Amino acid sequence: MIFRDMTWQELGELDGNRTVALIPAGAMEQHGPHLPVDTDSLIVTRLAEEAERNDPDRILLVPTVWLGHSPHHLSFGGTLSLHHQPYIAMLVGICRSLIGMGMRRLCILNGHGGNRAPLSIVLQELKNEFPDVIVASAAYWSLAAKEIDDIRESGFGGLGHACELETSLYLYLHKAGVRTDRIRDDGQPWPEGSFFRSEMMHGGAAARVMNFRELTESGVYGRPSLADAGKGERFFRAIVNRLDEFLRELISA
Repeated sequence: MIFRDMTWQELGELDGNRTVALIPAGAMEQHGPHLPVDTDSLIVTRLAEEAERNDPDRILLVPTVWLGHSPHHLSFGGTLSLHHQPYIAMLVGICRSLIGMGMRRLCILNGHGGNRAPLSIVLQELKNEFPDVIVASAAYWSLAAKEIDDIRESGFGGLGHACELETSLYLYLHKAGVRTDRIRDDGQPWPEGSFFRSEMMHGGAAARVMNFRELTESGVYGRPSLADAGKGERFFRAIVNRLDEFLRELISA
């Protein structure tokens, strides 16, 4: 079921206890010299669309929230960002609206790392206000962490931003949008043993807030040189399979 294609009466007739409202959350930000600024939004949207196609009677696909929390990319330009509070208020407002029309199971599918911190507050605020409603959030790469690690060719530090994973997915989903002649590896990985040593798939023991200018010259963090469309399809199918499992669990919760 596609939210934007339905009338208000049709939406009102849905069984909110047997339907998951799926809200893709992306971003509009720099992705190095070779990927368009819509990368996070395009990938998360296509994943959510595929999940809806796989279970159209129980998944209500809500329009993608394309504006994210991206202040750490602003210094590169090509980035639109909201601060924490307006971003949180926007997501809470969308979820309140869905709950008001009867939805009792909501999933925010996250496609941008910078959204994770405010999304945790969104979930807490909604739990406080609607204790009987299930609102969940998951980053697509976290849902399929094992599968992604099995497919990737890069070592630690190869997945981060405009990296092997994102570039492969974009090559599979919209190859014409990738400036393949501009693909270059970049990024300064944390040294072995650092408490801050982390990457897209594996967090460190400690955390720091850093501007991306401190990590990379080009806006890329990782190994996009290892990307290809075939690998992108394998990543995509693995992520969708895990997303389908996750949504089925939410429906039966």
